[in-house]
Amino acid sequence: MIRKDVRGIRWPAHSFVLLAAACGPAVAKDTIDLALPSWSTIVARQPTLGAAVSAVAKDASFPAESGGTVSYARATQPNWSSPLVTTTGLLENRLRFDAQQQRAGNGARTTVLDGGRGLDLIVGETEEIQIGAPPYEIRDIRSNSSSTVEASGFGDWPFLRLEQRLASSPENGEDYVVTAWLQIQAPTGEAPFTNRAWIISPTLAFGKGWGDFDIQGTITSALPASHSDTLGHPVQTNLAFQYRVDSVFWPEVETTWTYYPDGTRGGLSQLFLTLGLVIGRFALADDVLFTFGGGYQIALAPAYRAKPLTPAYDRAWLLTLRLNFK
Repeated sequence: MIRKDVRGIRWPAHSFVLLAAACGPAVAKDTIDLALPSWSTIVARQPTLGAAVSAVAKDASFPAESGGTVSYARATQPNWSSPLVTTTGLLENRLRFDAQQQRAGNGARTTVLDGGRGLDLIVGETEEIQIGAPPYEIRDIRSNSSSTVEASGFGDWPFLRLEQRLASSPENGEDYVVTAWLQIQAPTGEAPFTNRAWIISPTLAFGKGWGDFDIQGTITSALPASHSDTLGHPVQTNLAFQYRVDSVFWPEVETTWTYYPDGTRGGLSQLFLTLGLVIGRFALADDVLFTFGGGYQIALAPAYRAKPLTPAYDRAWLLTLRLNFK
């Protein structure tokens, strides 16, 4: 069943299922089949790694009501690049890998591999799911006075994100997007890197473009199911300012501000500035496009304090690699 708003935008009935998941309990009459093809099926069909990864995105058995396809989802939204830090509100069909090397004021240097990225799949005209990858962290200490210990292992796993695009218009229209999602993180990390609590993060994302320039942003909060007296309920906002050059170069400036109303860092806040460049998309095959980028992030505020450690780190190098599927 297709629903229409006053502007004539098509809304599939199952789009309200994902939106209801982000907003609260609801009784859903339509369901989404999240079954993926077996690994043996993928291998049998596809002779190369790139084609096999593409098959996961293209062959997933999601019902498409009245022609709700990946092509329609993309045709009804802007064509911006995803920023380095700020999570885009655009629907994507891709595999993404990120890495960071952070340096903290207490002498700790931490390498974070794939911090919460993974496989994004467009499952309807206005819906997407993300199957996240657990981050792997490597921490070493460059200061004898630090109480932090060296360690390595997996962090907590943000395994699932349910995303609902609420409104959008392509670049030849009003050039904007508004999206909501709900991300679930499981406390599966090893002892030095876990919060020991399930965390749900509702998020509102938005963006507006003017020709080659666009602004993308998010507002999110982390809601722990336990240990809230120490973890608190931080609120984070991200803003990314991008400019497109020669179709493939996307220089950007981003800000990340986090406020801690309670918990161990109660009453504190931190502000980061990111300077970066994203380059792409380049065709690797008929259905696979490649994008890469990097940047440098610095903490602008507050001044370093050891207990509680704020900001979480002083500076970081960032890397992103992405395979987009048509």
